[in-house]
Amino acid sequence: MRCLVITGVSKRTLDELMRRIARTIELRSAHNVATALKAEVGDKVFLTTSKLHDVDRGTVGIIAEVVGKEVISHSLVFASESMIQESEMTVVRLKLDVRGVGRIIKLYNAGILDTTEADVVEVSYFDAR
Repeated sequence: MRCLVITGVSKRTLDELMRRIARTIELRSAHNVATALKAEVGDKVFLTTSKLHDVDRGTVGIIAEVVGKEVISHSLVFASESMIQESEMTVVRLKLDVRGVGRIIKLYNAGILDTTEADVVEVSYFDAR
């Protein structure tokens, strides 16, 4: 199945999603925000602890379905006596329903501001290698 790929997720967050303690993740990194902006309700996402440049065929993670999406922009102002600096940050919150564990077969568009996608196969067991 074709999934959007969210990378660099902490193992603790994945564990909480699997145990259904957490159902919503908040994405702040540029490559994950670029991917999450393309996600719509009903789309499948693949979440992994691997960093973007380490994701390739065989990478293992969890498969989840997007059941809600929220895009928020934060504006931060830093001021001192001599200058005022403003920065903006876009945050995407995805509400997820975990479907299982998967492994990447083929990766597409793994650029820093591209929508990262992959063909993923669901794994019901692990083979010893």
